Amino acid sequence: MTVKEKITPPGRAISLIAALVFASVSIGAVITASRIQRDFGRVEVGDVWYQNYNGIPIRAKLFRPVEASAQNRLPGVVYIHGYQNNRETGDAYSIETARRGFVVLNIDAIGRGHSGIPGGINSPDFDHTYGGKSSVDYLRKQPFVDPGAVGIMGHSLGAEMAYKAALADPGIRALVITGFAYTLESTVSTPKNMLMIIGQYDEFRKRMTGTRDIRKEWMGTERTAKTFPVKNPELGKTYGDFSRGTARRVYVPPIIHIRESHHIGSIAETVLWLKSALSPPEKLWIDPSSQIWQVKEWMTLLAMAAALAMLLPLGAFLMGLPLFAGLRDEGGARYESTTGEFLKFSSINGALLWLYLPLILVLFGIHKYVVPIDGAFPMMMVNAKVWWFLVVNITGIVLLRRWYRARSAAGRVTHNDTGLSFGQDRFSLDPAALAKTVTLAVVLFLCLYFLEFWAEKGFIVNYRFLFPFMSDLTPYRVGMFFLYLPFILFCFIVTGVFLHGQLRRPPAATFMATFVKWSLYSAGALVVPLVLFLMVQYVPLFINGFIPFQGPNGLFVVFIINLIQVVAMLAFTSVISTWFYQLTGRVYAGALLNAFIVAWIFASSQVIAPIPV
Repeated sequence: MTVKEKITPPGRAISLIAALVFASVSIGAVITASRIQRDFGRVEVGDVWYQNYNGIPIRAKLFRPVEASAQNRLPGVVYIHGYQNNRETGDAYSIETARRGFVVLNIDAIGRGHSGIPGGINSPDFDHTYGGKSSVDYLRKQPFVDPGAVGIMGHSLGAEMAYKAALADPGIRALVITGFAYTLESTVSTPKNMLMIIGQYDEFRKRMTGTRDIRKEWMGTERTAKTFPVKNPELGKTYGDFSRGTARRVYVPPIIHIRESHHIGSIAETVLWLKSALSPPEKLWIDPSSQIWQVKEWMTLLAMAAALAMLLPLGAFLMGLPLFAGLRDEGGARYESTTGEFLKFSSINGALLWLYLPLILVLFGIHKYVVPIDGAFPMMMVNAKVWWFLVVNITGIVLLRRWYRARSAAGRVTHNDTGLSFGQDRFSLDPAALAKTVTLAVVLFLCLYFLEFWAEKGFIVNYRFLFPFMSDLTPYRVGMFFLYLPFILFCFIVTGVFLHGQLRRPPAATFMATFVKWSLYSAGALVVPLVLFLMVQYVPLFINGFIPFQGPNGLFVVFIINLIQVVAMLAFTSVISTWFYQLTGRVYAGALLNAFIVAWIFASSQVIAPIPV
């Protein structure tokens, strides 16, 4: 099928049908995810808002078993997610806990999701529990919660917040910390009834525990001796007395940090612990091995993937409208890279991508020793990734200019081959065509945003998988969207020239075959170097427990974990970029749409708070 056939009838009809099918799949996945988190009607799920003690608003997702009432109060548990997450990350634990007879308050920690923005870390009213303390107080006051049977759990920094809250509040009867380790502040009776879960391959385990082999070393540490009521305690065994609040247990599954919040064994340990500590009604108990949260997680991935896929045929359909007809590719580009050229240029780009950690170190050096950055650009995790992407693409401009001059002198490349110019013999822009391109990208983005907005407002489900990706924007985060958008757009324009100009491979026999071929090459050029980089970090970790890149106080570990999400974004943005380059012969439509999506992901899902390193 040619480009012309793709954007004119009957291709337009096929494109519209395909777009509707993808939208329907996304909607169906959202509805399924909603039914899972509600345990098919046995748990009510709703948004709640309340004030932190320092006046900052907190948003949370409240899971209430339908049996809970003022006449039948049930135990309550607060869940606090990790540093670079939002409340949806806690859904695995929250779903399984709620369906076993607990009321669960799954919060957006302050600075995350829709909760308010924290003040300076040195301000007198700064909350080091990021809303954890006030959330426990809020849960206790609910008429359907037994105030004498309240617990708290969390992952990573959220576990540290939960730990601090439990240390300060003897009324908290159960504590589960995952991806964090108790400190010398613990005693045999404080915090009450504490379960610690940490992965054998947790990338932060040395920072958290001071050990290299946690299975062999942790139970013999001073911290454990101070916390456990017996000498020589063992992993996987429970010590102490739940009724007196002295129960203690450490569970070490063979997983990494991000898996701790999505792990069947860890969740089973947690619900069993909470049952022993808080005594939910026996009639509501479900075997710990019977878990359904995985379905919800896969459904949110399917909803997101289908919504993104919808953009491709929808874009093809819209380009058949008179407004966008002038944007279609007329087949002017003719440059094709050889296999050797593709490998050479993609390897050079891969080497630039490997500057990820050094560039982040430079940025944080500037932030700490030269001028604070977060006053103007509050999202430090985003700052690091955008800075890296900017430096790579600014360097890419220099390399692309050298490539263009050499190839154009040999008659192999024209301005049209770059995907930037609307003219062939000289560089030129078409303001009318650019305006139409912006309109097309905005319309497509709004369709995607509306679909996610509907899912979140109607079903309390957003687009995610292991990491948060897309959720609706608060007014403050709308500002963050526009703050970072110009930098991200610049990067995607340059990346588009690199992928579809310098690296463009010979087309296949049909439009769709070419799309698949070019998408694989484009995604491979960006993703393969980063996958290899991740392997350098994780292969030694799994083989002998060694972590090659840790950085000052674990700084590199934080960003390498986040690189997994970046790899996913580069993979799907490469596909979108390829599709719209094929349709238009220019890089602008794909770059604009990708910039909108990635700026949205960063603005909605990334943390606004001091980095804990």
